[in-house]
Amino acid sequence: MSYGVLGSRAGHLLVETLRGAGTSRSDAALQAFLLARGPVWVQGRLTLTALHATFVPHRVGAGAGTLTLDLADVVGVELGGGVVQRSVGLRTASHVARFRCLGALALAEQAARAVGAARRTARKR
Repeated sequence: MSYGVLGSRAGHLLVETLRGAGTSRSDAALQAFLLARGPVWVQGRLTLTALHATFVPHRVGAGAGTLTLDLADVVGVELGGGVVQRSVGLRTASHVARFRCLGALALAEQAARAVGAARRTARKR
């Protein structure tokens, strides 16, 4: 299995809390990102691999630090509405990370395939 880059997009990330703190490493990373930046859209680049989704803020949002989600912790991929830019939501047990970008439909499809494969691989272990 190749762990190369499946897709990469520039855009804005917003982290929302759905319920209390989760138990996964991804939920802990999302909570730390949210505490560092608050509930605001942070400009940066999302890179999707077979195992992880990594968000690296641009210079303006660099104080937030890099955010890495394990795709096996993602329980759902959502596609939000919009006219020019749409958002892709990566939902964990207690958070949702919304990434607003151009080409969101293709990114959501790639993310859904990668999440499915990562979850199947995690179940086999």
